Amino acid sequence: MKIEKENNKIIILDPIVTINDAEKVKNTIKEIAQNHNNIEIEIKNSFAFPSSIISLLEKLKDSGKNIYISVHDDILYELFNDLNLTKSFHIRKQ
Repeated sequence: MKIEKENNKIIILDPIVTINDAEKVKNTIKEIAQNHNNIEIEIKNSFAFPSSIISLLEKLKDSGKNIYISVHDDILYELFNDLNLTKSFHIRKQ
C-alpha cells in the first residue's frame, strides 16, 4: 500500500487491505498529529476504511485536532455518511 505525506496531509493511494496497511496509516496520522492541529487525509482508491483508524481519528478530534477527509469513492463516502462522520471529520467527496 502506498501513502504519501506532505506537511499535514496524508494521501492514501491504494486500498487499505491488511492490518499492516491500517497500522501504517495510523502511524502516519500519529506522526502528523504531533506537529499539526489540522490533519488532512485524501483517500484516492479505497472503498473501505478500518474502524481502528476511525477510532484514532475520533480520539484526535476529541483532543482538539481538526480532521479533514476527502474521498474519491462513492461507496466510502456513503459509509462515512451512514456512520454520521461527515460533519465531525469535514468529509467531502472529490
